[in-house]
Parts: sequence; C-alpha cells; structure tokens
Amino acid sequence: MITFINFYSKKIKKILKILIKVMKLRIIAGKHKGRRLKTLEGLNTRPMMDRMKESVFNILGPYFEGQIVLDLFGGSASLSLEALSRGCKMSYIVEMSRDAVKVINENVSSLHEVENVKIFNVDYKVALKKFASDNIKFDLIFLDPPYRLKIIDEIIKFLIDNNMISDNGNIICQYLKNNYQAQSIENDNNKLDIVKNYSYANSEVVIYEYIKVK
Repeated sequence: MITFINFYSKKIKKILKILIKVMKLRIIAGKHKGRRLKTLEGLNTRPMMDRMKESVFNILGPYFEGQIVLDLFGGSASLSLEALSRGCKMSYIVEMSRDAVKVINENVSSLHEVENVKIFNVDYKVALKKFASDNIKFDLIFLDPPYRLKIIDEIIKFLIDNNMISDNGNIICQYLKNNYQAQSIENDNNKLDIVKNYSYANSEVVIYEYIKVK
C-alpha cells in the first residue's frame, strides 16, 4: 500500500513540474501585449496567473502615466513588466534568489526595459532600508512574499512609518489563505483602505489604497 501511494505521489510531483515548466506567462495589455515571459522552474515562485493579473490591473488602471513601482519579491518580474507595459515609468525589483534574478534579467532584456528597471539581489529588509534612506516614494507596491513568511503587516507598517507610499498609491498583496488578515488602517495622518479582496484556489489577493489625511 505504501509503495502504491509513493508511486503516485512521485507521478503527481512529476506532472506538476512539467506543467510549471511549460506554463508561460504573458503581458496582457499595453505596448508589450502578448509577449511571453520566462518563469523559474520548480515550485519556489508562484507568479500571479493571467486571469487574476488582468483583474488586478483593470482595477489599478488599467493604464498608467509615469508611476513608480516597487516589486518587493520579484519572482519572474511579471507584475513589474505588466505595469511598465501599461505606462509606469520605473520599477524597483527586489529578489533574493540568484536563479530568479537571472530570469528577471532575461525577461527585462527581452522587452528592452533595462533602462526602466532597477534590480536588487538582496534581502527585502535591506532593500526597504535603502529605499527609505533615499526618500523614494512608490505609486504601486507589489507584495508577494514566500508563503512561509507572515510578514505583510510588518512591511506595510514600515512603508507607512517611513512615508514611502505616494498619496493614492496602491499596495497589492498576494498570500496564502489564513496567513494574513486584510484590514483597513486609519489614524490621524493617513488611512489604508481595502479596494478589493479576491480569493482563489488556496491564496488571496488584496488591493489597498493609501490616502493622506493631513
């Protein structure tokens, strides 16, 4: 019985790896519409699929005029490149994995977006401190940390405390269900409103809007 279960468990893992290998992401809209993107093989990155990405960007834009993007857990840079395709000016992409950074560089180069992207192969905490010290503000912030890390609250607090979000800027978070509780935040100086909260498969996506009160 154990041998039988192990056999099918291995078969399922093999099928999953094949599906991920052949799965292709694409740019949905804008100047790079239809262009295919590479993804990192394996189960270590979870790029947002086209259907969900399209829903998210339809709410955010769908098109932009010179906004600055922060992609704190870059993966394949799919979200950053979608934003640039739709009119954003610059994207700061942070990614710890060297293999993922290689894929990011290939995707950025293939779309000729090298001048509009800054890639940081460092821990997210190091990157956030640097951006804060450089007084950089972001209009779109994508947060898709590894599922094992429950750090979204911590990151959002840092961004607000260090005045790193533009007025009416958006934070987009993707996370494992029950790993994070989406909630609005309001104090005397600012508020963070939930624009939309999606649930699909075993994960959720929430879109926030940041508003300066004073």
